Amino acid sequence: MRNADKWIYLILAGVVVSWGLNVVMVKYLTESAPPFLVAAVRMPLAGIALLPFALRKYGWYRPNAKQWSLLTLIGVTSIFLHQLFLATGVVTTTATNAALILGLNPLTTALLAALFVGEKMNLRSLLGILAGFSGVVLVVTSGSGEAAVGLTGWGDLIMFLSMLAYVIGGSLIKSVSATGMPTLVITAYSTLIGGVMLNAGAFMKYGFSAYGEIHFNAMGWVVMLLSAWIASSLGTLGWNHGIKLLGAGKTAMFINGMPFASMVGAAVFLHEQIRWIHLLAFVLTTLGIAIGTIRARENNRPGRETVLFRPRNRKLGR
Repeated sequence: MRNADKWIYLILAGVVVSWGLNVVMVKYLTESAPPFLVAAVRMPLAGIALLPFALRKYGWYRPNAKQWSLLTLIGVTSIFLHQLFLATGVVTTTATNAALILGLNPLTTALLAALFVGEKMNLRSLLGILAGFSGVVLVVTSGSGEAAVGLTGWGDLIMFLSMLAYVIGGSLIKSVSATGMPTLVITAYSTLIGGVMLNAGAFMKYGFSAYGEIHFNAMGWVVMLLSAWIASSLGTLGWNHGIKLLGAGKTAMFINGMPFASMVGAAVFLHEQIRWIHLLAFVLTTLGIAIGTIRARENNRPGRETVLFRPRNRKLGR
């Protein structure tokens, strides 16, 4: 394993922890403002935090027409639609169902990457996905004694659309990275595009006086800035860099650890109890990430892998 790979794995682990803690932070923030308004304030702050670094390193990067199109689609899918459906879905379905559906991210990413992007899905990758998702199931169904899994109608569909929008955005990031655009620029520009769309949606939903309903105290603004700058800004940057280096399928499997990170954060900051089943879930999610991402030993020839999905070779101007 190359040192660069070791570093990106560590970075992705940190991203997952920050995103897990971000659930706790957003829960705190929604006590003072509606979820949609929290997202509308948080995402532009994340984009603005990244923009100076992008300008300092690359200047006013001028994407071409194709790159602008991809950046806009990323902003629409992984920022605007993902946040919009998430804010709506969690109100109309159970928390258990929402977490389970979001936990389908790695499987959906791997399937779409195999079918449309050209990434192979072999037996090892599938086993990693199944092990990781098993950990997700244990985490979300053991949150309380009354946790149950069952379809609740439109809420489940909206949550699935939220997950799907984020997965599609991840695939688009891989595409725009292939054009040579730096990851920092991609993250800053797409986050700002999605943030502008979220604010436009907030104006349409709540009216121009909506921001007067936000009443954060000093601690609330500290939490808001931590959520925007650490989780959303640096977290998204690290995640997009992982997609560029490892591919959408391998990177997505790290998100299996998010529910566990959320529960640890809830135990530390909200004094919720962690039981033995949560530790078992942590083992399964870690095992799933390891199986799906660690490369086979050098004495195992790549040609011996059992490939479950291999897209047809198409001529793409090569």
